[in-house]
Amino acid sequence: MKAVNIDDFTQPILSGIVVSVGGLTESVSKSSSASLFEWIKGLRAAKATSKIFRMGEVFLGLFHQYKRNGRVLLPLLTTLDKLLSHGLLDELLCAQNDIFLSSLMSCLVSEAKCCSDVKRLLAIVGVSLNLLQPHLETVSIMQQKVLPFIMSMLLNPYPRVRRYTAEQLYVKLAEDGDTMFDAHQCLEEANQLLLSVVWHVECDPRGRLSDSRNRVADLLGIPLTSEQRSVKIGKRDSLQSTPKDEFESYSSLVNNA
Repeated sequence: MKAVNIDDFTQPILSGIVVSVGGLTESVSKSSSASLFEWIKGLRAAKATSKIFRMGEVFLGLFHQYKRNGRVLLPLLTTLDKLLSHGLLDELLCAQNDIFLSSLMSCLVSEAKCCSDVKRLLAIVGVSLNLLQPHLETVSIMQQKVLPFIMSMLLNPYPRVRRYTAEQLYVKLAEDGDTMFDAHQCLEEANQLLLSVVWHVECDPRGRLSDSRNRVADLLGIPLTSEQRSVKIGKRDSLQSTPKDEFESYSSLVNNA
């Protein structure tokens, strides 16, 4: 990882490491993760903020360069999830008036739109939930962008995505809810809805899922527009068509290699 500190090599080496960390080969993933974690810890200890910012630029650049390309974005999302889980991006999330956090959320929202790769959608949900860090001074971005996006994923067209979002949000609220929200009684009711509602029904013509999602948002004080509140779950026939790109996911590329 020493060469990554050379400016001309930073982008290509980090890009390769990202694909390795988020890849499917366990031994390569573990080795790459250890190297990346050690490098980032060294940057934090040395207070090398310029290199930390450069790392953030590389991550965001991959979203833009490989938009809709699951072979790169799924490993990238997996890598970000690991780094966030270990608290290795805390300085980056809070730096420069939350520019990285705001930009990352914009990338996640853009990537989730019209995405038909369920694995990638689940990874996007995981990263979004890991951006809810109550110990960081990122409350405004959490309220304005992260939480409304998570609410939108509770009404994603894919049942598996809705169920996963509800389950993971329930876990997050059980762990950090008291720190994130003041109203304990409202938090309990929101958790009960997340736990009891059958979020993975195929369709919801009567809008019961929408009503439940809106109630969760109201209980947690999450702002939703009138358009967002009126979303309904309909039939998914058009979403069940075969993706045009048979190599859309990283896993299919590896399996067919």
